Amino acid sequence: MEYKCPHCGADLPEDAVFCPHCARDVHPRRETKKPVPLLKKLLGLLGLAVLAAVGTVLWLALGPKVYKGYGEVLYGDYQLLLTQSVDRCVPVPEMTIPGEPDGQYRVPSRLFVNDAATGQDASEAFLAEVEEVSAAFTGQEDSPSPFVCSQPAYNPGTPECPLLSLIDFTGESGTAELVWTFSMKNGDTIVLRQTYEVTPIPVYDYHPEDHPMDTAEELQALIDSISGQVEDTAVVNLHLPPVTYAGGVTIQDRSVNLYGSTDPDGNRTTFTGTVHILASYAGISYLYDIDFAGSGGGTSLAGSAPFRATNCTFTGWDTAVLAYGNSWANVIGCTFRYNGTGFRFDSAGEYANHSMFNDNLFMGNDVGVRLDNVPTDVTLDFRGSVFRGNGQSIDNRCEQPTDMSQVMFEP
Repeated sequence: MEYKCPHCGADLPEDAVFCPHCARDVHPRRETKKPVPLLKKLLGLLGLAVLAAVGTVLWLALGPKVYKGYGEVLYGDYQLLLTQSVDRCVPVPEMTIPGEPDGQYRVPSRLFVNDAATGQDASEAFLAEVEEVSAAFTGQEDSPSPFVCSQPAYNPGTPECPLLSLIDFTGESGTAELVWTFSMKNGDTIVLRQTYEVTPIPVYDYHPEDHPMDTAEELQALIDSISGQVEDTAVVNLHLPPVTYAGGVTIQDRSVNLYGSTDPDGNRTTFTGTVHILASYAGISYLYDIDFAGSGGGTSLAGSAPFRATNCTFTGWDTAVLAYGNSWANVIGCTFRYNGTGFRFDSAGEYANHSMFNDNLFMGNDVGVRLDNVPTDVTLDFRGSVFRGNGQSIDNRCEQPTDMSQVMFEP
């Protein structure tokens, strides 16, 4: 291949570096760049660093943020609080709850949202800015019976509370941390925490082999003596013999649980008089496996304090079960036969502890269930119950929400 001199046009050897005819360099010339001074390079790098720093500051100032707190978080104009009570102004970062070793419990974790300046309810405005909210427990990997929580939701039992999570646990649940997480529409995250700890409750069991309780008088004397003998926080269980008590008893000063029994001949613990539950500042009194046999008048079980009857029978009373005063009462798996009114709610309280009234039989009563006044507007669930041959099954005078979708009504 021939090469020509770019200057004189003479033929060149293939490996020529200059022209032998005109003696000029035949290499192509390159433009040389003007060197950049070191100071200018440093200033450029400094400018890039400043821009990066400004970008970081702007991102931190304007980008998504994470807000964390125990029991309380301030978020802009909002004050978010977790409580266990209905007090919307006092955060509860730590919950210590007494529990029986074999007991099963449920308590609410309540969210309140206040205007940080005025303390007024600001939940509607805040929730409009929330994309998603969830709740979960952490720190209970070694627990034999872990805490379980429901996802936050509105609960009609506490209408003043915008969101509530129900916490289920046992006396063996130990310690764990509840974490509410709010994902905001602007990308922010709010993490609100509560610590839960279950402490053992002393439990005292009284048996007829060890304590006189064959008559109503002996049983009343035992109930009266207990208040001065055991701690106020203790659980007291009275295991009753399968006898018929000619009369009733009164439980006051503290809650007491009554457990009926059945002998080999089928005789059950029976009361022919009224059992009064008046321990208004104590816990729930529970009654199990007891018959209440009336003679056409009076009330068999009446309480101005919380109580719950399970697997009991009520026959021949003017009013079988009456909740009044500030009481919340439940009947579960009970039988009501030939009473004027089977179960009556006439309480002006502000607290509901259980919505279930399931698996009861109301038969041959003038009125099966009468609702005059019921604390809160929680829906009473009568699933599995049977109403048979009553003059009127439900007399709902206060228009309380009820769920009768799984109830059987028979003529």
